[in-house]
Amino acid sequence: MQVSAVVRNGGRRGAGFASAATAAVLALTLSACTATSPGTTSAVESPTVGTTTTTADGAVDVGSTEPTGPLPTVTADPLTPTKPTPSASTPSSAPSTPSTPSSAPTTTVAPTDPGSVAGSCGRTLPAYPVLQPGATGPAVRALQCFLNDADYGPVAVDGVYGAQTRAAVRKVEAGFEGPPPKPGRIDAGTWVLLISRTLGDQTLKSGSKGAEVVTLQRALRAAGGTLTVDGTFGEQTKKVVQRFQQANRVGADGVVGQDTLFLLKMGATIG
Repeated sequence: MQVSAVVRNGGRRGAGFASAATAAVLALTLSACTATSPGTTSAVESPTVGTTTTTADGAVDVGSTEPTGPLPTVTADPLTPTKPTPSASTPSSAPSTPSTPSSAPTTTVAPTDPGSVAGSCGRTLPAYPVLQPGATGPAVRALQCFLNDADYGPVAVDGVYGAQTRAAVRKVEAGFEGPPPKPGRIDAGTWVLLISRTLGDQTLKSGSKGAEVVTLQRALRAAGGTLTVDGTFGEQTKKVVQRFQQANRVGADGVVGQDTLFLLKMGATIG
């Protein structure tokens, strides 16, 4: 009776032990299936196989359980995100060449009309000096203007007694009686000849006015007279004409007629 009681009691203890072990295995399996890490997708695990051994005393030995498939691999995000390294801007190998400014504004000088009265021809001078090749200045400009007026040009009115002016003066010298004593030299007689070349055949006397009188007054000034060049044949002009006539031994009446005009155009002077 005692043995059977022990067996019965032992059997009940073994059965209770087995029930407790089985409940523990189920709890672990359910926990493994339902538990997931926050922020990750739950992986499907392989079923586990457990070994249960009944000992001699009726106890149930539950062996360790291992998964039969590979464990899932979870890749975690990096702790520190990689930031792109800003690339330094590379300066250009050579500085850009600045644009070259425009040359200074160029003033275009209109060509001078050699025979133009309104141009830079100053034909009326305080005195008409002696000129030699190579001379420069206002007197040379006046000479160049008179050469053009007398049809010995064309000559550029540039104020320089150069090769072009010399060539025009040779044409004047070609009309002399004999070779010129000093070739290229512009003296009083040459001035009078050039200025008077544009005089017409009109008789000029007291009361005459206009361009012809202006030319006469310039020629008389170049011949050695002292008078105002104003285009009016007044008393002053008459006196200078008389001096010119006396110096060249013609009637000193103060009237510029054919004889006086001829002398002027030949380059006669007061002396």
